[in-house]
Amino acid sequence: MNSIGLSQLLLLAVVQGLTEFLPVSSSGHLALLEHWLKVPEEARLSVTVFLHLGTLFALLVYFRSDLALMVRGVFKGDKEGQRLIGYVLLANIATAILALSLERRVEQAFGSPKFVALFLVLTASLLFSSEQLSAKKQNALPIVWWRALAVGVAQGLSVFPGLSRSGTTISAGLFCGLGREQAGRFAFVVGIPAMLGANLLEAKDIAGLAVSVWALVLATVVAFGVGLLAIYLTLKAVQSMKLRWFSAYCLFVAILTLAVS
Repeated sequence: MNSIGLSQLLLLAVVQGLTEFLPVSSSGHLALLEHWLKVPEEARLSVTVFLHLGTLFALLVYFRSDLALMVRGVFKGDKEGQRLIGYVLLANIATAILALSLERRVEQAFGSPKFVALFLVLTASLLFSSEQLSAKKQNALPIVWWRALAVGVAQGLSVFPGLSRSGTTISAGLFCGLGREQAGRFAFVVGIPAMLGANLLEAKDIAGLAVSVWALVLATVVAFGVGLLAIYLTLKAVQSMKLRWFSAYCLFVAILTLAVS
């Protein structure tokens, strides 16, 4: 590869797999890492698309039971599956409207490490405060349309680098009164259509691969495997109330980013 070394690509794959699902912002970490590694502009899009494909596959595999439930809702009239589909669609409509309206501002933010640091601080605040609020609530509330909508809005805002998608949507669910397990699972399931749509939008702009196909495939597999582990760790952290550790990490990275910048 002329544009990016294999070791750099694999490092990006590991970072993508971990940070896509750990509540620490994959876009923020990738933006900072690509900046510091000096990844050529012509290689960034193809690398991003393939790595996102790996983490999308991880979501599909991990939450295959939820996907099967929605399939039964469509083809067999399963009521629970139909409700889940409705909530996921409602959330993603809100996400799409918000994300498209913020597109230009997001592009500007990607070029500024200071903006990334600011949104990392916001992620840290959301994780800490939502977990504290959740600890005080005794009874978990069910998913209803407005709670699904709130999660979708949070997901739409998380297009900014440094604002973690998983962290923001899980926090939104906890703020709305969902139980910890339900908030975690719903946040990830809601992310499947959003990740698929975002990847398709990015893929259509690829004019050519500036990186070896085999290297990209290897990086995709690495991102997939690391992504599965990251999903498990995040759900475990939500249920055991360990989100504050990720909050502290985001704050540390934000301070480090500002210092280096």
